[in-house]
Amino acid sequence: MTSLPITLALKDLRHDWQAAVCFIAALVGVLAPLLIVLALKNGVIGTMVGRLVEDPSNREVLAVGAGRHDQDFFNTLAARADVQFVMPATRSINASADAVQNMGNRQLERAVPLVPSAAGDPLITAQAPISPGKVYVSAALSDALGGLRAGAMLELLIGREIDGREELARRELEVLGLVPEEMYGRDALFLSLPDLLAIERFRDDATITAATWIEDRPAPEAYASFRLYAKELDQLKGLRAWLEAQGITTRLRAQNAALLLAFRDNLNLLYTGVAILAAAGFWASMAANLRGAVERQRIAFSLLRLLGLTRRGSTLIPVCQGLILVMAGIFLTFCLVMPATFIINSMFSESTGNAIATLDLQDLIATCGVGLLTAFTASGWAIWAVKGIEKAEVLRHG
Repeated sequence: MTSLPITLALKDLRHDWQAAVCFIAALVGVLAPLLIVLALKNGVIGTMVGRLVEDPSNREVLAVGAGRHDQDFFNTLAARADVQFVMPATRSINASADAVQNMGNRQLERAVPLVPSAAGDPLITAQAPISPGKVYVSAALSDALGGLRAGAMLELLIGREIDGREELARRELEVLGLVPEEMYGRDALFLSLPDLLAIERFRDDATITAATWIEDRPAPEAYASFRLYAKELDQLKGLRAWLEAQGITTRLRAQNAALLLAFRDNLNLLYTGVAILAAAGFWASMAANLRGAVERQRIAFSLLRLLGLTRRGSTLIPVCQGLILVMAGIFLTFCLVMPATFIINSMFSESTGNAIATLDLQDLIATCGVGLLTAFTASGWAIWAVKGIEKAEVLRHG
């Protein structure tokens, strides 16, 4: 008896195949555009917004002006849950080297900005830690020096003028790797704090000579500035408020951080709203279709009851029909959407470098789940109608 309702549902759909085909086509017409929009949201739109949100540069907090920040200040900052990276800096603006030379091809670049860095720097994706004498080079500076790779040697040149006499200090530096252009698009040398302090001391202290300038010396009691990155974009506001409470004026690298977060959240909300409206419309259409089919076949249902089909078996017929129609529509939709996303990606991925339309396995599973839920719930009206059909109806109409 369990298989009988399924058999009857299939035979009825085969008999009225035109209506079944129209219903499946309607489902494909609603579902296919939704899945393609979802694929685009996951792909080009989601990736674009995700990159902006996750870009470390957008999570940077910049100190305005020079201050005096001691080690306790940096320890407190580093211990905060909303801080990803904090680093002392010797100046409120970047220090710079007078020149940096590629020792391999002798190409030289002047006035190169120096950025203090350490393990955990969000702009550096490589694993080798920075230490005195070892640096990372921005991709832009690497190009200016004729191309660098890990293991290349640079010569750092630092000049000063004392009593009208010009002096020049030199130091060889080993390149650990490059900072990608998407992380830092300008010329820069990322070096350790001890190296940066040595450069500042040589420029400021006449007692330090070009022969002794790289020797270890005690760290200063306070630093003029810092490099600071929040862990999450939405934590910038709280971190900045804490700094302002300490009397430190700051500004955000990403002035549009709130806009980025709002766009990300509203994008998901917009798609969810459209999907709910489409699902609700299809649910109503399916419920009316199954209910109408029962009304058209009241005599047939009454006859089946008279021939011995149980009330439960009768109510399973519209449920089976709903499931068959929905799953057939979903299967056909997948057969259309998957090649469509492949075509879209093949057309645009060469220019973007990424897939711009993607559907995850969880998206497909969720689609099937929503379809099954729709079939079960939309058949409720039809089930209620079937329960009201009595055996005697076929005799009265006979």
